[in-house]
Amino acid sequence: MRVGVMRNSERYLAQAETVMRMAARAASQAEKEVYLSIAEGWRKLAAEVQRNEPPREPRTFKPAE
Repeated sequence: MRVGVMRNSERYLAQAETVMRMAARAASQAEKEVYLSIAEGWRKLAAEVQRNEPPREPRTFKPAE
C-alpha cells in the first residue's frame, strides 16, 4: 500500500466525524437525530469494510523447515 493513501474504512470514519460536527450545529432536535443516524451508518460501514480490508502491514511468513 502506498504511504499517505487513506483506506476506505478511514475515509468512512472521517465522514462519520464530519456528520457528527453537523449534528452539533443542528437547528432542531429532529435534525440532530437525522445527522446522528447518518453518522452511525458511516461508522457501521467503516467497521464492515475494516473487517474485509487486508492488513495494513504485509504479513511475513517463515518458510517451513
